[in-house]
Amino acid sequence: MHIALVTPSWPMHRYPNGIVTYVHLLREELRAQGHRISVFANRIAPDGHEPGVHLVSDSMGSRLARRLARWAGNDLPEVFGWGQRIAASIDEVHRADPVDVIEMEESFGWCGDVQRLVDIPLVVKLHGPAFLSLVEEELDTPLAQQKIAAEGRALRRLHTITSPSGDTLRRTLERYGLRPALSEVVPNPMQVSTEVGLWDAARAAPRHILFVGRFDKRKGGDLVLLAFRRLLETDPRLRLTFVGPDTGLVRPAGPRIHFDEFCAGHFDPSQRERIDYKGQLSQADIARLRTQASVTLVASRWDNQPNTALEAMIQACPVVAVQAGGVDELVEHGVTGLLARAGDHDDLCAQLLAALDDPAAAGRMGQAARRRVLERHAGRTLAEQSLAVYRRAIAQHVQEAATP
Repeated sequence: MHIALVTPSWPMHRYPNGIVTYVHLLREELRAQGHRISVFANRIAPDGHEPGVHLVSDSMGSRLARRLARWAGNDLPEVFGWGQRIAASIDEVHRADPVDVIEMEESFGWCGDVQRLVDIPLVVKLHGPAFLSLVEEELDTPLAQQKIAAEGRALRRLHTITSPSGDTLRRTLERYGLRPALSEVVPNPMQVSTEVGLWDAARAAPRHILFVGRFDKRKGGDLVLLAFRRLLETDPRLRLTFVGPDTGLVRPAGPRIHFDEFCAGHFDPSQRERIDYKGQLSQADIARLRTQASVTLVASRWDNQPNTALEAMIQACPVVAVQAGGVDELVEHGVTGLLARAGDHDDLCAQLLAALDDPAAAGRMGQAARRRVLERHAGRTLAEQSLAVYRRAIAQHVQEAATP
């Protein structure tokens, strides 16, 4: 089978984004099973060019389509027109080597244009619908509302919709009133590397919390810092390592609030010294940090199936997570980690202390988490599940084409 996978960027080691990681892992497993994979990326790093990887470029047809849209009064920002570019790039490859099926995300409604312009079965996998992934102030912008509407229009065109979490799939179908011919939960695969160390309480630094994620509202970077400040009041020995880019907190008026400004407003100098902000690090460096910390914290206000949780779990690291989105489909409270109620700072602090105060119990949950990921997120199993969805999507496409 010749499968087209669409990703925002390429390769994974240059762009450690959840979708890029997913496409990389899926491609590797599908190729191992003998399938041909063409990757279409909006951005490719200089060392990411390789056979089968195609840069989505602007075509004469897509430029003409944008001009016609403007003449018709469609004044959406140019980013919403990228679906036409993706469609043109896939069509060019398809003419030389027919593509059997396309899988891509829902962002900006690009999938709707691709389905409309290219006569190939298309499977959309929900990675972060805007109505869920944009939080608080981010929702109150014209761009956010345009994105939500565009994604709804596009999804109504699609006959096959999948999602790594049941929560995201259910809420998306309900939000837009969708009844696709095929809707299914297909979890994301997780890579198992023998080079990555496993967590061991004897080697982990006591009273040490690790957070991996952007400093923004969605990933809950502000919640992490506020919870840590409260914990320091009861235990000044605690340490926090914060890893991730500083994209800042959106506020109703004025510039974004960035990490250092936020810390200056909430910590005194002695407390600030207990926080080690690392910025963005390589996956290998993050894997080492996980084994050195007592607990890994996942604090997203919403998340679909966060790789930050899966990657910690595969290393048998104790995980404390906020119960939001599809997180509780990964972390079973008291079995594979600890869950804190969304929006409850006291509960988040209590769960962190429970993990810190009982390393033996935390370690048992970490081992159970590793077993759970190995069982449910094995690359071969999930690639076969994806292939089953592709075959059903192709059959549906053929049936519709044959219907008068």
